[in-house]
Parts: sequence; C-alpha cells; structure tokens
Amino acid sequence: MKTPQNPQNYYSTSQAAKVLGLSVGTVQRMVQNGVFKAFVTHGGHRRILSTSLNDYCQKQGVSTSALAPAHSPAHFYVLHDSAHMTPAVSRLHEWACVTVITHPLDLMDIGPEPAVLFVDARLTWLHTSPAHLHNARMQNAHIILYNSEHLPANSLFTESQNLHLFAGDISTDLVDGYLLCLQQQQPQTTRCH
Repeated sequence: MKTPQNPQNYYSTSQAAKVLGLSVGTVQRMVQNGVFKAFVTHGGHRRILSTSLNDYCQKQGVSTSALAPAHSPAHFYVLHDSAHMTPAVSRLHEWACVTVITHPLDLMDIGPEPAVLFVDARLTWLHTSPAHLHNARMQNAHIILYNSEHLPANSLFTESQNLHLFAGDISTDLVDGYLLCLQQQQPQTTRCH
C-alpha cells in the first residue's frame, strides 16, 4: 500500500505576510477563516498552498513577483514488509514527505525523486532483482537497508554505491535524523511533519 502523494509548493504564514504586507497574525486568521487553502503541520505550523496564495494575489491585484515558493522538504521512501507493520510505519504514513510502499508494483509509480530510500531487508523480492531501484531517478538517493541482519549474503542489493546498513527496525527517529542531516546541508528545507 502506498501513501498517496500530491506534492505542492507552499508558503509559511510569515512568507505570505511579507508578500501581502500584512502581519503574521492576520494571515493566520485568514487561514482559519478559509481565505487560503492550507494545512497545519504536526508541529502546528500553517502552510499555505502556493496555488491558493497566487489566486488570492491575482484577485486582489497584488504582484506575485515577490513570491518564491518555500522549498519542499526532501522526499523519503520507505519500502517495508507488510507482514511486519509497526506503529512507526503507521506514523510515517502521515508525514507529507514520506511515501510508504509495501508492494513491488507501487515502485513503478514513484513520484518525487527520493533523497533517501529506507528499505526493509526482509523484503525477499528486492534481493533477487533490485534493478528497478537503479534507474536514473534513484542514482543520487541514499539507501538505508534496515533490519540488515536479514540481508542474504547473495543479495544483489549490496551492489548499490550509496548503501548503508542499519541493524534495527525503521523508526520515526531514524527518518527524522536523516531529515535533519539534509536540512543542515540545505538550511532552507522545511520540516515535513
């Protein structure tokens, strides 16, 4: 099962306030009153969809030249064995920048280019033909093979150049740690949960 993704650019309330010449509090109230299509992150921050802010600016005659979309967080994929679902995997399903995949056919429909690919070593179908993970879109992804004690000695997966082994199971802390590392490399990247 795959988490449906419809990645969109968005703006923080402070970015929108700066463009509109309004206070952050006013923009927050506009979000609450439905003026902007927005969502609230797990951390309680409002994010305004770029299409909504652009539409508002156009209707109000506000120049959109100052609008530069906030950088979307890096996108992570978790390929997990559906026979071993955990609460952490359920929580990761809810994160905007994470797609959880439990079926091989879902790999054909990968959306945003992955920054990090977390792979459960218990997925037997990956060890015999991981070629679909070596396409051009995956070349720069870091691959974290968790539950690595289940990695077969003859796995073709070990040919990956960016492969890192992790003995434990997937956790929100593991994913968050990689997200924080990427944020330090690209400070303008926002949190995804």
